[in-house]
Parts: sequence; C-alpha cells; structure tokens
Amino acid sequence: MDAVRWGEPLAAVRVIRRSLRDAWDALVDVAPINLAWAGLGLTIVLLPPATAALFESMHELASGRSPGIRDYIGAVRRRLVDGWAWALWSAAGLTIVGVNIGLYPDLTDLRAWLSAVVAVIGILFGVSVLYVWPLYLLQPDGGLLRAIRNSILTTLAAPLFAVVLAILLALIVAIGAVLILPIVLVLPGLICLVASHAVTDRLRAWGKIPPRPLTEEGD
Repeated sequence: MDAVRWGEPLAAVRVIRRSLRDAWDALVDVAPINLAWAGLGLTIVLLPPATAALFESMHELASGRSPGIRDYIGAVRRRLVDGWAWALWSAAGLTIVGVNIGLYPDLTDLRAWLSAVVAVIGILFGVSVLYVWPLYLLQPDGGLLRAIRNSILTTLAAPLFAVVLAILLALIVAIGAVLILPIVLVLPGLICLVASHAVTDRLRAWGKIPPRPLTEEGD
C-alpha cells in the first residue's frame, strides 16, 4: 500500500505527459472546440454547460476517439441543467474554502496551521471538481449527485496524487498565462483532458476498470 501511495506523484507526472501528448497529437480537433468554448463562455449563461461539454469532448479524446465540433455543440445543449448544477456546487465549495482562509489572516502559530489545512482542503476540493465529469461519463447510472460523491471519494483515496496533479496543473496554467495563444487554443481542453486521464489512471490502479493495452504501458 505504501509503495502505491508513494508512486502517486510519478503517476500524476505520467498523466500530465500523456495529456500533453494527446492534446498535441489532436490539436486540429482540440483547437476548434476550445475556441467554441471561449465564444460560448462569453455569454456567461452558457459557460457552465460549455465547460461540461468540453469535459465530455476531452473524455472522448482520452478514450481514443476524435471529438467533433458538432458533437460538442450537441453536448452543450444536453448539459445545460447539469452544467449549472455542477457550477453552483463548485462555486459554493470554493467560496466556503476562500472564506475560511480569510478567517486566518495572521500567519502565526495555530492560525498558520489552520490556513495551511484549509488551503490543502481547497486544493483537494478543486481536484474533485475536475473529477466530476469524467466519473459522470464513466458511471453507468446515478446522475450528477453520484458523480460528485465519487469524485470526493476518489480524491480522498489518493490525496498525494491529487495535490501533485494540482501543482503541475498550476505550473501549466502559469506558463499559459505568459503564452496567450495556448490559453485560447489548448489550455481549457488540456485541463479537462488531464482530469479524464487522471480518473482513469486511478481507477485502473485500483482495478476498477481494465488495464491499459500493453502497447500504451510505456506512456
């Protein structure tokens, strides 16, 4: 068990590497979908379903299929209600974390520890938010509530993996903030792709889904 636990950081690195490779190989498919997401997001009203649909398209890519712009638009229509429910859940959780961090502005002694604990909880919650849609798409039934529950359990079952994954994603976002073009063309979809690969990686590690083909084991 300890070996598996300490192997989680390396697994997170492999997930990032696999996601970067897949996004680059499918750039012709990923870029138009990201541009569509950006355009729909400007409406604000369509941002949550557009983001949920982006997760769905990147899940298709992670599964070895080529996502199309027409399929993406169809997913936006399907995810209107669930997308907003997920967005409200995410906003509520992150707001609670932010408020609690603000309660301990004096970084001394116990307050510093409490701030650190709340920050880690916030990171884990943020990762669980990313896990929701990949789990939703993998589960046979149960809807969004079950996916949210499973996302929390998945995050808590591999907290070190989740923290390392969050740090690596933060580095990618920081680099993307300097390079404007990747933000528009790749970054949103890449984050969704990382979430899909991360969920399948953990489920495979726990024997919940079949292992990857031998031809892909070296990725």
